[in-house]
Amino acid sequence: MLTWTLAVAAAVCLAYYGIIVVYTGIGTVSAAIWLLAGGFFAVSAAAVRIYQKYPDRMPMWIPVSMVTLCASGGLVVLTVLILIFGRIPAAAEPDLDYVIVLGASVKPEGVSRTLKLRLDKAAEYAKQNPSTMLILSGGQGADEPCTEASAMRQYLAEKGVSPERMILEEQSQSTTENIAYSRLLLKEKAENGKQEVGILTSNFHLLRARLIAAKQGMKNIRGIAAESDKILFAHFCFRDSLAILKDRLMGNL
Repeated sequence: MLTWTLAVAAAVCLAYYGIIVVYTGIGTVSAAIWLLAGGFFAVSAAAVRIYQKYPDRMPMWIPVSMVTLCASGGLVVLTVLILIFGRIPAAAEPDLDYVIVLGASVKPEGVSRTLKLRLDKAAEYAKQNPSTMLILSGGQGADEPCTEASAMRQYLAEKGVSPERMILEEQSQSTTENIAYSRLLLKEKAENGKQEVGILTSNFHLLRARLIAAKQGMKNIRGIAAESDKILFAHFCFRDSLAILKDRLMGNL
């Protein structure tokens, strides 16, 4: 039973990797984690099978260690995923003073689908809350034609958002820097030190963004969740759960 469970897990991971490659191309960020996970489950299934057939030829600690690693790792990731889902707000709080819109990749042909979904949500919020200022946060990566913030401004302007309502933050290269540099801009524009601030990002990314903001001293920051690609949703959630664990170890949250 255990062998079949591990084998099925390997098949699911490898199949999902194939779906990602067909859907978005082999260059999808971190897609290889599914290939590695599939390989790990396959090796684990083989190890358990060999041990069951030839118990005298393999030390018991090898299959036990693999099963323990699978179980403990799965439990940790499952716990983080529950936290990610649990912190997605049902609705956005209205009339915030500022909303930090986090960037995502920009391609030569335009904004990525992830960024488009965030910007569509930002345009919707801006239309419903005409007094809110948007801080567009994102620098320029090595493979990007321009800064993410400038691409975001152009997209939102085409959606009818006034350029006067958009503030660009063009230095950041990560979520941690998104928050840090945007926080500096907020300090420059503080009025009596009181501001109602929100962070707008993809639903799977919101927990990590808010935890980083809290670590940097931004208290009671509101979350605004944009939709994410349905086919890649599992990939994004798993990737962000690993990123949360990494940021925790690095002291970013």
